[in-house]
Amino acid sequence: MLIELKGVNKTYNNGQPLHVLKGIDLQIDKGEFVSIMGASGSGKSTLLNILGILDNYDAGEYWLDGTLIRDLTETQAADYRNRMIGFIFQSYNLIGFKTAVENVELPLFYQGVPRKKRRQMAMEYLDRLGLKDWATHYPNEMSGGQKQRVAIARALITRPRIVLADEPTGALDSKTSVEIMELLQQLNREDGMTIIVVTHESGVANATNKIIHIKDGIIGAVEENLSHTSSPFGADTIMK
Repeated sequence: MLIELKGVNKTYNNGQPLHVLKGIDLQIDKGEFVSIMGASGSGKSTLLNILGILDNYDAGEYWLDGTLIRDLTETQAADYRNRMIGFIFQSYNLIGFKTAVENVELPLFYQGVPRKKRRQMAMEYLDRLGLKDWATHYPNEMSGGQKQRVAIARALITRPRIVLADEPTGALDSKTSVEIMELLQQLNREDGMTIIVVTHESGVANATNKIIHIKDGIIGAVEENLSHTSSPFGADTIMK
């Protein structure tokens, strides 16, 4: 089991206590493509932050690849994130004064990879995602879909065990959203990458092979999406 949560609770105490997660039990195997679906305020983003070791939990247990994740120092948490997890955000989180290739290679800089090696790897990932010709362009020169592909390349370059995507299509038009979800499907299918997507959109959730519903901080139905074996959006068009 790659990810296991047992009775995880989280309360925010900013003035009036807000009990956000209420005894979350969750299991995700290696190689799964999972969506966590819920309305705004359901607790899905808090759950993603805990999975990504960006936030602590108050009670329960979070096991990541056999290791109990609890009371880590910031250095320890950063080490786990750098080795295990890639992040994709709705707002891309690209650095505006860096080119596409500089943005993609940034995680390798923090890992101490030599400049020539990280530049080579960044170019390989941009090429794979169809952005080789955009390597020297800045974020303000790219479309939303191109920026999200740069962000995906940045998430993948450290070869993480898990990719966490927080509303990855939230800032994109419907056509580009389909392309991004097909790209994630292909990465899951061909690379065996474990991908967890947080979304409030049923179309996005239906592109994954398991849909976990969360409401008011409680896990509800868990659906196995058998139609995932063929793209629900139609023919594969990405990364050929």
